[in-house]
Amino acid sequence: MTTEGLNHVQTLHEGEELVRRILDAVPGGVVHVAKDGSIRAANPDGLRILGLRFDELTKRFISDFDPETIREDGSPFPAVEYPVAIVLATGKAAGPVTLGVRKPSGELSWAVFRAEPVLDAQGALAGAVVTFLDITERKRIEEERKRSEQRWRVLAENLPDFVLMCTVDARILFINRVLPQFAMERVLNVSAYDFVDPSMLDDYRQKYEQAVSTQKTARLESRGIGPEGKWVWYDTQLVPIVEAGIVTSVLVVAHDMTERRQMLASLAEKERLASVGMLAASVAHEIMNPLTYVLANLDFVVGGRTDDSTRNTKALVEAREGARRMQQIVWDLRALGRAGGEELFYVDARSVLEIALRLSGPEVARTASVVLELDEVPCVLASESRLCQVFINLLVNAAQAMESRDPGDREIRVKTRHDEDASLVGIDVADTGEGIPHERLSRIFEPFYTTKRAGTGLGLSICRDIVERMGGRIDVASKVGSGTTFTVWLSTSRVAGSTASSSALQLG
Repeated sequence: MTTEGLNHVQTLHEGEELVRRILDAVPGGVVHVAKDGSIRAANPDGLRILGLRFDELTKRFISDFDPETIREDGSPFPAVEYPVAIVLATGKAAGPVTLGVRKPSGELSWAVFRAEPVLDAQGALAGAVVTFLDITERKRIEEERKRSEQRWRVLAENLPDFVLMCTVDARILFINRVLPQFAMERVLNVSAYDFVDPSMLDDYRQKYEQAVSTQKTARLESRGIGPEGKWVWYDTQLVPIVEAGIVTSVLVVAHDMTERRQMLASLAEKERLASVGMLAASVAHEIMNPLTYVLANLDFVVGGRTDDSTRNTKALVEAREGARRMQQIVWDLRALGRAGGEELFYVDARSVLEIALRLSGPEVARTASVVLELDEVPCVLASESRLCQVFINLLVNAAQAMESRDPGDREIRVKTRHDEDASLVGIDVADTGEGIPHERLSRIFEPFYTTKRAGTGLGLSICRDIVERMGGRIDVASKVGSGTTFTVWLSTSRVAGSTASSSALQLG
């Protein structure tokens, strides 16, 4: 061979080596297919994706893959529809097409396939080059996401709660289910505000905007449309969805708590009756004293024991005073025993305190002395009977908390104060008992949690529920060995959007 021929052969060899190195470095698979469909060559990535060795692959034809390929929907993908088959049949490029290829190991690889024609020196079709990009991992992630979404959707659709995805301005994008009286299209793209009781809309809107602006979960109790179009109570959580530091949507979870409220109302009634029962003996004693001298004075007059008109008049006056005293006791009992479900009105907290002190006085006086600092304060929004129940519970609890102390160290201090800036009145009930350990302090308002041997654990829980429904709150501070102070805070004004802003708010 001449020098020129040797140089030509060397150049061809170097070119082939360069092509081989390029193919080895190319990301994704590359396969050379002859015109008859036989596979001539493949780069390492192609071998990996197909799960075959070079000597195994180059013994195959493209038709051999027919039983091993599937579409994205899981149906078979016939070899005649492969991009390479189309190229060999038409001489034109084909693809992209997503194919799943079952490896000999049983593992499924996913790739996007393309095919380009290869022409000989005369421009005739000589074969094809197939390129394919591995998307197995992406496919796995997509499938996992789909499964996760499906699980979430099944869970959401079967939840007893309503789950909504809303825009930042409260337009409903998704809801897991709808009430029987609504069609899905009636709810989607409608404002969530349209389903809230108008009397509570300001508070709902304020909480929603607060969740968006602060990027923190907000929670509230409000009335919304329920079955048959009736207003029902919902415990609602507003969870902002934050992406790249911006709230893009709000997840709304609304739990129908109507039954729970009815249960609490029933428990409150039972607790109130229990309070009446607990005080019955002492109240009976309070009634017996004036009743005794009422009867005695009436017997004196009716029996005609004297003709002295002045003496008879004095006896009748004393009988009347005794009757008035009994009347006051009965009115006090009515204030405590009146059924729930009242509206909120402006009441004098000091007057309610005095009723509670008169009713609980005999029970409390057995244990402790009571010091009053009842400064003049504005009227508060409350239900008289409910507030009386709260005060009696706190007073009796304070007395019971000091039973283990020396008699001289037992004192209950009741004080009123006014926070003008917050438009609130505070009523302190402080004892000098043993105090509450810090680890128990966070649990004392939990239903059925009690440290008393004969307690139900409902008293403080119901007290907090009553006060919160009146738009107020109960604070507690305690120091072991020194005593505990409960403070009831109540609003002095009907603030728009507050729990107590609606005169139609029912406590039951």
